[in-house]
Amino acid sequence: MFFCTGAVGMGYEFVWIRKAALVVGASQMALATVLTAFFLGLGLGSWVVGRHARNRRRSPLVTYGCFEIAIGAFAFAFPWLFGALEACYGALYPLAAGSDAALLALRFVLLVLLFLPPTFLMGGTLPLLLDGLVADDRRVASSTGMLYAINIAGAVAGVLLTCYVAIPTIGLHGTSLAGGAVNTALGVAALYVFRSAPVLHPEAPPAAETRRFGGVAFLCGLVAIGWQVAWARYFSLLDVATIYSTAMLLAVYLLGLSLGGVVLAAATRGGVPPLRVLAVAQLGVPIAALAALDWWQAFDLVHRTQAVLEGGRIVPLPTQAIDSTWAVLSEHADTVFLAPLLKVGAVVLLPVVLFGVGVPALIAAAAGRSASLRATSGWILWWNTAGAAAGAALTGYFALPVLGLHGTLGVLALGSLAIAGCAAFALRAGGVPAARGVRLALGALAVASAGWTASFVFGHEDITRHTVKYHGIGKSLGWGPIARSLGRQPMQLGDVIEGPIDTCFVFEDEHVRQLCSGCVSFASVAKTGISGQAVQGHLPALFFPGEGYPRRCLGICLGSGQSLGALLLYDIEKLDVVDVSPSVVELSLRRFAEFNHGLGSDPRVTLWLDDGRHFVQRAAAESYDVVSMEPPPPDADGVHSLYSLEFYRAVRRALTDDGVFMQWLPIYRVTPADSASILATLAEVFPETFLLFKGNQDLMTLSYKRPPRFVPDALVRRCATFARERNIAGSRFSPLCRHEIASLPGLLSMLLAAPADVRALPAPAILPAATQLLSDGTGDRGLLPRYRGNQLGQITFGTLPESDPEAFAGYFDPPLPPAVLDLMRRERAAAMQVFQAPRHEAVAAYEAAAEGGDPAALAEAALRLAAEQDRALRKAQAFDLVATALDADPEHASAAGVAIAQRIVANHFAVYAEFVRARVQDLIDRFPGSPLVAEMHEEFEKCAEPERARRGRYWLPSAPLPPLERGWATKP
Repeated sequence: MFFCTGAVGMGYEFVWIRKAALVVGASQMALATVLTAFFLGLGLGSWVVGRHARNRRRSPLVTYGCFEIAIGAFAFAFPWLFGALEACYGALYPLAAGSDAALLALRFVLLVLLFLPPTFLMGGTLPLLLDGLVADDRRVASSTGMLYAINIAGAVAGVLLTCYVAIPTIGLHGTSLAGGAVNTALGVAALYVFRSAPVLHPEAPPAAETRRFGGVAFLCGLVAIGWQVAWARYFSLLDVATIYSTAMLLAVYLLGLSLGGVVLAAATRGGVPPLRVLAVAQLGVPIAALAALDWWQAFDLVHRTQAVLEGGRIVPLPTQAIDSTWAVLSEHADTVFLAPLLKVGAVVLLPVVLFGVGVPALIAAAAGRSASLRATSGWILWWNTAGAAAGAALTGYFALPVLGLHGTLGVLALGSLAIAGCAAFALRAGGVPAARGVRLALGALAVASAGWTASFVFGHEDITRHTVKYHGIGKSLGWGPIARSLGRQPMQLGDVIEGPIDTCFVFEDEHVRQLCSGCVSFASVAKTGISGQAVQGHLPALFFPGEGYPRRCLGICLGSGQSLGALLLYDIEKLDVVDVSPSVVELSLRRFAEFNHGLGSDPRVTLWLDDGRHFVQRAAAESYDVVSMEPPPPDADGVHSLYSLEFYRAVRRALTDDGVFMQWLPIYRVTPADSASILATLAEVFPETFLLFKGNQDLMTLSYKRPPRFVPDALVRRCATFARERNIAGSRFSPLCRHEIASLPGLLSMLLAAPADVRALPAPAILPAATQLLSDGTGDRGLLPRYRGNQLGQITFGTLPESDPEAFAGYFDPPLPPAVLDLMRRERAAAMQVFQAPRHEAVAAYEAAAEGGDPAALAEAALRLAAEQDRALRKAQAFDLVATALDADPEHASAAGVAIAQRIVANHFAVYAEFVRARVQDLIDRFPGSPLVAEMHEEFEKCAEPERARRGRYWLPSAPLPPLERGWATKP
């Protein structure tokens, strides 16, 4: 029962962290807030239950059952209670808006009030079980340690099941309801099983020496949770950070605490005093914690596209085969579970085991006898959890912003040394003897630990700058081993701000200045070329319906401010800018003012430090003509809510009838399934959604409440605004385009898909915020660690719709004439060469051959267009064209045609293996004697052999890739 209690309790904590992020707007802030509230409630419950709530006629195990039922009732009500909290927050929001401190206090107080009742009940369970189960005075220390370990082991299971099974399957609300059912069942079982259990101990006061351990317990909790919050910030800097990092950190942290209880039980059975175990363990914490910071690299899992070095360049293989640095369970399981577990465990586990002996050691030392366990454990747990609450708040809100991560780690190491000193002093005051050899060993360990701490604080490069350069964003900016081996000059790391929410910094060289946060690049400024973010910032104003200009604008997610600053070049009345991170705002206004048109000093601009979701939900109806948003990629922790159904509905309510909503879709960080789901969710709320691209790896959506009417003359006038942008006037949008971006043809060439084709795009899911489905991915998230960057951008782009220019004609008043549509078609085909899309000439040649009636010519043209489509990774269209060629000329076997057919099979084979197999098998069945298909069959088997070998490296069975069923005995 106590194992299951720990499992559901920690499952709740993880759900609460996810839900709290919807209120405080950032996952790290949510972690600090929930930990504070969680431990405050646990501490109060332990104290009150330990000293009071005693029933002399019934076993405390019966009271434990009642507590479990009450916790279950809260879990059943949690979805509605959280809705009430959000409503209360909305009602009080106007009173706190404009004051960062007031908003912080409001959010903190509301969350603490919400979480206090269940955590109070959870905190009372350990004192009740100790009082009801432990009767042997000789086994106080070992029993306390083992019960503590069992409960924490359950918590580990709870975190993993919640993160990997419950939330992806049944969502946050469903997980809360399932936890409520488990708690209720536990409570009912406890009432039935223990209804006749005896009362083991009469009321007993706490042992006389209990109170002097309170301060040590407080310090233990403060330091232990301080380490946890600091580690969370450290992992946020790494490019290995994922949405599972918080779950892995909690799981490993709890596992270490559980093992600490086992260590204490084993040591005390051997006759070692509990306080001595505590002193030795705490002296080892600084050495273990500071030395292990880089140990995660031993378990780093990188999925590399196999490449060969040619003339100093890394050239990917055509098949895009994957070479993982190690393989155990399966590619997916290793990526989302085993690798995060091992990496976090390498850094965290050993130090947590060492300070995991703290709570049970203090309880055992203070109680002395079993009759005092209930009151003593309640008192110690109160002080420990109060310290934990203080540690979460102080570390998250004070130490990290003031001291930085480096200084915070040094202070926490000193805290561990202080705990060891207190334990040693308590041993001496209690008259516990120690042999001379033991004293010398403790002294030597103390000197070594202090020396190690000093060498880290004063001799090591600042840990934040070091991690950012060599293990985080900096690896892709010239600090990584591959870039250094090729002699690439790295970008320089400039300003670094470690705030309460995140760590932000600037990288720069003579060509580019980048604003980054954690492990994500938020913005990039091209000093000498065209800035893509400046281009996209104009789109809402350029494509604003009618003749006039937008007046009231809202920008969500500031970044460098380039995109939002572009709106200031138009005749707008006001621009509200919302960002949750004060660090981002500070760096943007200070380091990027020359690129964002002085956004920070323009009187039309009002800056709001708030979560974009909250701000939109509380905005007045029809209050904005433009809502422009460039959030971080959706795989970033906590960002999923800005791509959700509820958020889009809130935006629609805030827009005027002719308003436009623009959103950035960075396909170099978004998989095909996730992109389709985002677009489907957007189209569910805004059926009139256009898809645009701007010549690189970024797509934009423009969404309207009703069909817009664009005036071509107005667009031409608005294009003149580009003349005021740096490096844009007179510049070509793409080297392959004949028109500059500041022209109607250049602008129209950005239109990719019309609303009808966006609505028709098949998608795996619609994305409500409650399920947080986007956090875990909608079916193909495994592509992200494989191909993040330009490779993923092309894969995703190949799955998106492309509308014929005529589909846009009806949205213009007057409609675009055929000559303009043809020019738009040519310009777009040229611009899309960045995605290797089919050239206009190849399409025209195929259409001409189809009208000509010559089967051989049609087959050759179809195969050439198939090669063009496949180059753009439009694999379905490519195979359809191969079938068209074979329908026209089944015996076609020109050397060029054979080479094209082979290349279609091999191109990105590792991504499309199952699809290619199905389509080649279909061709075999339809054209059994075709020499072209025989070559495709042979190419498939050549590519499939290494893919089967790769899959065979894993322990868990993976999807098979069976050989093709041949339609002939031998190759014709």
